[in-house]
Amino acid sequence: MLAGACLVFFGPASGQSRHLDDYLRAARANSPLLKNYANEVDSNYIERLLIKASNRPQVLANGQVAIYPVINGYGYDQAVTNGGNYSAVVAASQPLFNGKKLAPQYQQIAIQGKMLSNGHQIDVLDLEKSIISQYLIAFGDQQQWQSNKEVYQILQSQQQILKQLTAQGIYKQTDYLNYLTNLQSQEVSVDQLELQYKNDLFLLNYLSGIEDTTEIDLAYPDIALRSNISADSSVFLQSYQLDSLLIINQKALLNAQYKPSLSWFADAGWQTSMLKRSYHDFGTSFGLNFSVPIYDGKQRALKDQQLAIAEKNRQNTSGFYHKQLDQQIAMLHQQLNGTDKLISKIDERIKTSHLLVNANKSLLNTGDVRITDYILALNNYLTLKSNLNQQEINRYQVINQLNYWQH
Repeated sequence: MLAGACLVFFGPASGQSRHLDDYLRAARANSPLLKNYANEVDSNYIERLLIKASNRPQVLANGQVAIYPVINGYGYDQAVTNGGNYSAVVAASQPLFNGKKLAPQYQQIAIQGKMLSNGHQIDVLDLEKSIISQYLIAFGDQQQWQSNKEVYQILQSQQQILKQLTAQGIYKQTDYLNYLTNLQSQEVSVDQLELQYKNDLFLLNYLSGIEDTTEIDLAYPDIALRSNISADSSVFLQSYQLDSLLIINQKALLNAQYKPSLSWFADAGWQTSMLKRSYHDFGTSFGLNFSVPIYDGKQRALKDQQLAIAEKNRQNTSGFYHKQLDQQIAMLHQQLNGTDKLISKIDERIKTSHLLVNANKSLLNTGDVRITDYILALNNYLTLKSNLNQQEINRYQVINQLNYWQH
């Protein structure tokens, strides 16, 4: 995090549960990139005011003292210089009928404002996608941790019973030691998964700008799939549309440079070359300046060619990314459909596996099932639960990607 940033802080609470929206709100509030957007909008507005100010009367105060000495007959011709020039003048000027030149400048500011807004939307989407992705990773860790803890508790609850049955000679000592080894291994797995969850939760807090080390539970993610939109409406392709408008605007700005210009000027003050009679030399002047571009060495034609090349490049790039966006969305929908089918299969198998575990558990207490069979059934159940958890997280990650690209 950047030093001095305003960070959202969540105080410690026992058994606290936090939702995805909590992290999204915190990330938006704390992101310096998003905060800078308001300043960029203000700067864009000031650019508009600068254009307006440049078309108002400009007033300058000018003063000059110029002495042309003649030493031993050497110096500038006195008939030209009069020996010196002295002035103190206030001058003003302003362009006239300048609307056609100002219009493309205002249009450029408007397009830049739309580019800022479009870039801001993409920044928000990038931030939200990264937060959602990390939330899903941490939530998956939490689910895996809880699944392993469930199996560990099941194993632990049977330990004393198996110990007694082993002492009674119903089970072999080696079978019991095998059971105990699995129990200890499961305990290590639980500790490792807890550490992994805490690490990924810390990273989630870090990305969101949250200063908090409280142990909390992550709520089930509520991520709905956005409806499909036309690629032409995509925020990611709007940048190319804005680039097209900017090229058109640059053509308008170029054309405006070659329009005739008219301005008025006026000044008033004191100018003299002879200090002895300078009290007579107060006056004023005013008039019009008119200019028409005639020949610029073919610069205008060359700049038109540059803009035409820029438009070709824009069209090529826009067409390429348009196709890529369609392919990306189609691929993600295919992944989502495949994941949904796989989740359905795993869910059915978990139901069967759970029944087998319960049945073996009852038989285990009476010595009617081998310990190795019971351990195998538990491990199969845990594997299926792990697979289901992974696929559910994958499904939400795909939805996160789809929602990102379908803006």
